[in-house]
Amino acid sequence: MTDVDSDTILLDVFVTNQLRERLIAAALAPTKLPPEDYPIYVLVGSEGPWTPTGLAERTQMPLSTVLFRLRRLEERGHAERIPNPDDRRSYRVRLTSRGEKLLADARPRFRALAETVEAQIGKRTIAELRVGLAELRSAIEEEITPA
Repeated sequence: MTDVDSDTILLDVFVTNQLRERLIAAALAPTKLPPEDYPIYVLVGSEGPWTPTGLAERTQMPLSTVLFRLRRLEERGHAERIPNPDDRRSYRVRLTSRGEKLLADARPRFRALAETVEAQIGKRTIAELRVGLAELRSAIEEEITPA
């Protein structure tokens, strides 16, 4: 038996993230979209086009990881580079029509499960969780930011 009082909130977040990954995998099982790439498809498809640097900042992922993930999308023919009108040395990435089609198939599958989970929790708790997570992110950023 474990002593949950000795766990940190960061362990709780880790365990929750593992379950989130399993939820995404279950939702996307009928598609050919790798679960680990799903958030990139969603962000590029719904908020894009993105520069790799901008996407790294948005996701708080290392730029090298974002470049790796974007390259995977490009290799599948699901994303393409386009000129960045704000910086000619840079580029933006957007989904191709094939990528958009895949996301249109995958997103409702995940959203249905996510909405079921949120309904179980309730809107008030969701709002409280968002505030708490924002506070947690802020506290973590404060600890990792050099003085």
